[in-house]
Amino acid sequence: MYDPNAKQLHDNAIVIDGTCPLLEAPEYIDWYIEGGVTIVTPTVGGPVPVEVSLNFIGYLLEFIRSRDDLMLIETAQDVYNAKAQGKTGFVFHFQGTDAIKDNLNNVNLFHKLGVRIMQLTYNVDNLIGSGAQVKDKGLTDFGRQFVERCNEVGVIVDCSHTGVRTTLEAIEISKRPVICSHSNAKQVFKTQSDRNINDDQIRAIAKSGGVVGVVGFPGFISSSSTPSMAQFLEHVDHIVNVGGIDHVSLGIDYYPGQQPVANDEEAIKLFESYVAAGAWSGPDYPKPPHIYPAGIETPKTMPRMTEALLSRGYAEGDIQKILGLNLLRVYQEVWS
Repeated sequence: MYDPNAKQLHDNAIVIDGTCPLLEAPEYIDWYIEGGVTIVTPTVGGPVPVEVSLNFIGYLLEFIRSRDDLMLIETAQDVYNAKAQGKTGFVFHFQGTDAIKDNLNNVNLFHKLGVRIMQLTYNVDNLIGSGAQVKDKGLTDFGRQFVERCNEVGVIVDCSHTGVRTTLEAIEISKRPVICSHSNAKQVFKTQSDRNINDDQIRAIAKSGGVVGVVGFPGFISSSSTPSMAQFLEHVDHIVNVGGIDHVSLGIDYYPGQQPVANDEEAIKLFESYVAAGAWSGPDYPKPPHIYPAGIETPKTMPRMTEALLSRGYAEGDIQKILGLNLLRVYQEVWS
């Protein structure tokens, strides 16, 4: 049984999970609905051919159209409408900019298709800049033009999986808030690469008006494959202490290779495919099992996090900010 006060707070809140690759299998939307999540953010593009992104966006658009309880989110007002109507909203997200290729007009194209958040890189170099797991050469000239176009069109710039220098240069030139959709605090758990972000990055994100989404992937929380809720919330505490309560959000990053979504054999197979593709490398991506923080092992029990935040002493208004209002503010500032 949930704490009734926490459950009521959770049910009344706008809850946004800012990173949802688990929805590569859209049937898992029912897990998010059970967990009281208002807005989900499926990964619709990344280090894959552009045709894959286009096909998946088309599939999701039809999936959303086919159900009365889902809607595509294109404006901040749509979020309020989804909550009022008891629907679950979809915000499309790129983890990497491969689909843009070398053509800035593709930013406009994918914006029209519903992509409202674009992550600069995915761990390695691309035409935009350097990822978190390689030597960081900074933002390219094309990358600068990309950030400017995102600002003009109304796409949120996301610096998760991105190197420190590239991140800071993107924030410096952006005229709109910049986010790290799913990144934890390096001062709490030091990843070998720059996958977790340092305090300078947290402060820069906050100064831009953006948010850092706390992530549940075990390799970014602690050295344990079964992190506790307390270990997860240490990252929340640190980001709040460094960046302020208005600049922390959620990007839990549930994905298809975690337990109990996948069995051990399936999890290892998917893990090995990411390694073989060069997307994951080193100790920051330990072998499965990948079991998410105790209490929120899947999206179905997200109210447990609200309970834990209350028990940790966070005020109800601040919990509402963490659960969704902070990221909703960024939606409003960038998309309007």
